[in-house]
Amino acid sequence: MDTPAKRIIVCPQDKGGIGKSFIATLLYDHLRDEGVAVKAFDLDHANSTFQRFVSEAEFIDTYVDANRLGVLDRIVHALGEADVVLVDNRASGGSKVLAYLDEAQLPELQADFNCLLVFLVVATDDKDANSQIADLLDAFGNRVRWLVARNLRDGPSLGLYGQSNARKRLAEFGAIEIEVPCLAEVTRNQLQAANLTVGRGRTADKLHLLDRSRCVRFHNHMAGEFAKARELLIA
Repeated sequence: MDTPAKRIIVCPQDKGGIGKSFIATLLYDHLRDEGVAVKAFDLDHANSTFQRFVSEAEFIDTYVDANRLGVLDRIVHALGEADVVLVDNRASGGSKVLAYLDEAQLPELQADFNCLLVFLVVATDDKDANSQIADLLDAFGNRVRWLVARNLRDGPSLGLYGQSNARKRLAEFGAIEIEVPCLAEVTRNQLQAANLTVGRGRTADKLHLLDRSRCVRFHNHMAGEFAKARELLIA
């Protein structure tokens, strides 16, 4: 069977503060470096973290009633102009996009749209974040593909996630794991102040040479990590 030509990659968790938008920017930079045509959407009007760093990302207002979730059809329509559609969920009330996926039967229509639906979930040692992963597994299971970003910003291991039942179930569904190391706080702060992604920070004159150097090394590391999941990310 031929591999689908398109990808819809959704960051489905709505737990704030776990690095979801940061990791989405890393993936966006990587895909652009690989020459992939990417269309990005930010569903979080309240914080707009993703769009602040990726100005090309478009907003979709999901603060609507359930009968108006058709506004999210833009995600599917974007397949006409992009090979990968990347969607960063909002930090609270993010169940709207999950309700939309079910209402539109997008998991069941992947073959018709010649695409893979990929859930990019962030693993931390936050109990609520891991609980959300478990809930997503209950709801979507093998109806989607799974990419797990292990966020190591607080340390070299994730004991709580590593022993969780969610991790075992993800493995059963063929999930691919990648690791996101800790970026030096001083450089993170400089990137945030300048509204720059790590990829764009590599050549930003407004950053100190030390920060640019860290961005180069971090970006290159993530290129190697994303390469582990190439089949999920790039046709």
